Amino acid sequence: MGMCLIAAMSVSEIANYALVILEVAFALGFVIFVHELGHFMVARWCGVKCEKFMIGFDVGGLKLSRKWGETVYGIGIIPFGGYVKMMGQDDNPANIAEQMRESQTADPANAKEIVGPDGQTYLVDRRSYLAKSVPQRMAIISAGVTMNIIFAFIFAVVAYKVGVPYSPSVVTGTAPGSPAWRADLQAGDQIVKVGSIEKPSFEDLHGAVMLGDLENGVSFVIQRDGEQFTKTITPERDTGLARVGIMPPESLIVSDEMPVTKGSAAAQATPPLEKEDEIIAVNGTPVKSYGEYAALLAQNPNKPLTLNVRRKGGEKNSAAKEVTVEIPVAPAVTLGLVMPMGKIVAVQENSPAAAAKIQPGETIEKVSAKGAGSEGTTFNDPLKLPEDLRRLAEQGGEVTLTLRAEGAGATHDVTVPLRKVDRIEEVLGADDPVSVPALGLAYEVGHTVKEVQPETPAAKAGLQAGDMITKAELILPAEIETKKNKPEALEFENDGKGETADWPILMAGLQRLPAGTQVKLTYNRGDQQLETGLLTPVVEAGYFEPLRGVNFEWIKDTRVASDWNEAIALGWRETTHSLSMVYRFLDKLATRQVPATALAGPLSIPMIAGMSAFQGVGKLLTFLTMLSANLAVINFLPIPLLDGGHMVFLVWEGLRGRPASERFVVAMHTVGFVFIITLMLFVISLDVGLIHRNL
Repeated sequence: MGMCLIAAMSVSEIANYALVILEVAFALGFVIFVHELGHFMVARWCGVKCEKFMIGFDVGGLKLSRKWGETVYGIGIIPFGGYVKMMGQDDNPANIAEQMRESQTADPANAKEIVGPDGQTYLVDRRSYLAKSVPQRMAIISAGVTMNIIFAFIFAVVAYKVGVPYSPSVVTGTAPGSPAWRADLQAGDQIVKVGSIEKPSFEDLHGAVMLGDLENGVSFVIQRDGEQFTKTITPERDTGLARVGIMPPESLIVSDEMPVTKGSAAAQATPPLEKEDEIIAVNGTPVKSYGEYAALLAQNPNKPLTLNVRRKGGEKNSAAKEVTVEIPVAPAVTLGLVMPMGKIVAVQENSPAAAAKIQPGETIEKVSAKGAGSEGTTFNDPLKLPEDLRRLAEQGGEVTLTLRAEGAGATHDVTVPLRKVDRIEEVLGADDPVSVPALGLAYEVGHTVKEVQPETPAAKAGLQAGDMITKAELILPAEIETKKNKPEALEFENDGKGETADWPILMAGLQRLPAGTQVKLTYNRGDQQLETGLLTPVVEAGYFEPLRGVNFEWIKDTRVASDWNEAIALGWRETTHSLSMVYRFLDKLATRQVPATALAGPLSIPMIAGMSAFQGVGKLLTFLTMLSANLAVINFLPIPLLDGGHMVFLVWEGLRGRPASERFVVAMHTVGFVFIITLMLFVISLDVGLIHRNL
């Protein structure tokens, strides 16, 4: 498989990959190099004899090295980390006595008297690390961290002079029921400030939300139609990272990697869509943003699409041309099961539901149409309701909702006018409720069968009202296969309590998967656990999937400093932001707002660096700014074996007048060693997938 992939790549692509690998290797090595260079330079400045300067670890003596003067310079066989070996200094506390002996000298002219951990005095070589004063040794220990901070700033300044690619914080959409959805953020809104960050990138936005205040919320300054307003939005988290539910900023440029989803309506387009096509009109209406594009799709799910696209010329320097692409409708599919509507979990600001004072916790018992020639029509399928009410809204109708208050037996009716739908709010995650844009509310859907539609796959499989679905397995069609030549299976579990978002995500997934996908259901009937055979979804007459499977690139921009003064200002902001992010991350990690599974290990770091390198030198340099800031902060934590641990022992020595006892230092280093090894095993397990991140 690997050889086939290489054969399929052009020479230029292979060269590009090789260049990126070299860039990443050099960049990561350079970050380690400047850290050790800091120790080395200050040690030499303080008169300490440096015996080795190593990048990586020379386990078993395996290294590439050369001796200049009194120092051996080399690259060790294990590429992670590095060290400077100074006379009289050893990271292993068990070697303190040995270092004392090696540092002793019989030459009084080159000797200095020091007090050892045992309280005895020793004559040691003046060029020994042990012979230096506590402030000098503190300077040597802290020099690595200082160099990392200095070079983090240098990396950032150069990055902004070269140009840093980023995706701006433009709202493409919001997850149903999420904090951003409830706050009525709309497609096309631009976040111009989040917290204290001006003009945030989407990465900045993600970080600010992840580390945000879960009690008092995060301040958002939003620009819409040339006007700015402020909203405080409170992030929410369950087991993963805190989120507000803002979708990534999509452009109108068709994806380079996967222009269309396999088996979708877009895959049947004539002529086919090509990577880097730019959509400029839908059904004759010009569009300038993804929000405008999505609005037109939301209003026309039952009609074929005519897309006007700007296509790059096929030959070098050839002009772009306009192409008309036809995409057919995407019929929705069903298994024939109607599930019960659960509780309302969210009501959107500025919506008809909010105006009618509908509250989360209430349950919709019945939905009846009013006006527009649909008087008395009732809607009983919670998954079809968004489309049913979209159509009614187009005709100017309204609905009467029969609501049951939480914990109450009685019901009450409320009549709500519908708003026309200009947005798509699809279920995207297992925890997403179903939203009804025409009303501005979102509700859960149960998984105990309410009704089985006749002559459908579910009816033919013998499913009955009252059956509780406990598991669903998706079997992809034969043409989509894994490397082992077997169909891929996706499983959807539920909590077994009757209130779950698994059924909506299962049905939403079926709409996006290729024709021929099959489903096997496990269900409880009384005390029995039963399984269906493989069910093949069938087309549901009159219902359609609006998006149709066109995939887009994220919006991309580049931030370039106009001169070195601006580069320095932007570099300083990037450096201080990176340093503060590390401290805030550790704080939220300690309070469990950020799960430990969010940590990245030694295998993830080169991968992230590689992805940054593919976006250009500027992006790689800002990644190195972040990495240097992380290395500086983490390495200076008061953990034995790290520089911060050495500083703690030096502070103790300065206050006490002699080093801490060998027994105490050995005990503390053992604790630190166990902690670091445990942490390394944990993050490596995350990197290789032995532990699920669940973010």
